[in-house]
Amino acid sequence: MATIDDAGIDAVIDGLLETLERWLASDVVPHVLELEHADEYPRDMVEQMRRFGLFAATIPETYGGLGLGASAYVRIVEAIARAWMSLTGVVNTHLMVAELVRRYGTDDQRAQFLPQLAAADLRGGLALTEPDCGTDLQAVRTTATRVDGGYVLRGTKMWITNAYEGNCLAVLTKTDTGAEPRHRGMS
Repeated sequence: MATIDDAGIDAVIDGLLETLERWLASDVVPHVLELEHADEYPRDMVEQMRRFGLFAATIPETYGGLGLGASAYVRIVEAIARAWMSLTGVVNTHLMVAELVRRYGTDDQRAQFLPQLAAADLRGGLALTEPDCGTDLQAVRTTATRVDGGYVLRGTKMWITNAYEGNCLAVLTKTDTGAEPRHRGMS
């Protein structure tokens, strides 16, 4: 199997960025205000980002991803953010879910979920914020109680990017409500 040296990887990333910049200028920027004012999810743009492979950007190649490093991914996010910051949230939350699976999932979970996340057949989102806690994540009230074969979740989450359009959420919960400091009881 042939490998690409660092210069080759940089050339590939530069080519992707050139394509991305042209697309952002022609298909994103002209529609940002309209979509923002309508509070409309950018389905066509998200589908194009899927075709570009952006939902697979940081997922390892062994699972069907592009295996890009952080510096390459930052360049992609910067380009998208210059055009429309809200669009970065769609892909970033997805890739955070993929990273959680990669780091903390079992081998079986990685084999099952990462290829589907890389293909964007699963679209990830993060269920963190709650109505009475805002962004104070240590104050979350949602709990997960272990039962036979899994957990029962009780609580309310809000402001979840990809919640309506996605189908795979990482949910922040309290699994030990008496833990000190409070973050130790979170999963």
